[in-house]
Amino acid sequence: MNADGRLTVFKIGGSLLTLPDLRCRLESILSRFANKRRLLVVGGGQVADVVRRWETVHAISDEAAHWLALRAMSLNEAFLHELLPDTVLVSDRHEIHAAWTSGLVPILWSECFLRTEESTGDLSLPHDWSVTSDSIAAWVAHRLNGQSLILLKSADLPSGKALDEAANAGLVDDHFPVAAAELSVSWINVQSDPRKLVAWMSGVLASG
Repeated sequence: MNADGRLTVFKIGGSLLTLPDLRCRLESILSRFANKRRLLVVGGGQVADVVRRWETVHAISDEAAHWLALRAMSLNEAFLHELLPDTVLVSDRHEIHAAWTSGLVPILWSECFLRTEESTGDLSLPHDWSVTSDSIAAWVAHRLNGQSLILLKSADLPSGKALDEAANAGLVDDHFPVAAAELSVSWINVQSDPRKLVAWMSGVLASG
C-alpha cells in the first residue's frame, strides 16, 4: 500500500480484451504497483459499440443508452475477473476496501458503483456519449480520493498532448478533461513491444 493511503486507478481499454497475451501484459504492469492500492476499471469496447448502434437504429434516449452501456461493460468486467487471478469484482466502497484487506485487486462493477454513488445526490457524470469509461475511471478516482489514473490503451499517445488536446483528437472522451482535472494521468500502450513495457514506456497527460 502506498504511504499516503491513496489509490491508483487503472482504466483497461475494452479494445485490449482480444489480445492473446493480455493476461501476461497486465500482470507485468500491475506488478509494478504491488505496494499500492489498485483498482481496475474496464472499458466497454465492442460491447459498448453495440449499444451505440442500438441508439442509432432505435432512437433510444441518451439516458437509456448510458445505463445500457454500463450494463454491457459488466460482461468485460466478468471476463477480466476470469482472466486475472487474485482479482475480485466489487460494487461499492466497502467491497473495495475488503478486497484490499484480503490482498486482492478489485475490479469495479461500474454500473452498480455509479448507481450507488450518484444516489447520494452529489455531482454525477453526464449521461450521454460525451462520457466513456475514461471519464468514469477518472470520476471514480476522485470519488475515492485517488491521485493517480493510468490509462491502458491500444495506441501510443502523441508526445506533449494535454487533456483537452487528447479529447479533441478522440484519444479520450469529450468530458475527460473535466473528469480528470487535478489527477496525475499516465498513458501506457499495452500493445507495445513487451521490452518497452519493461522499460516503463509511458506518456503523461498534462492538465493544460
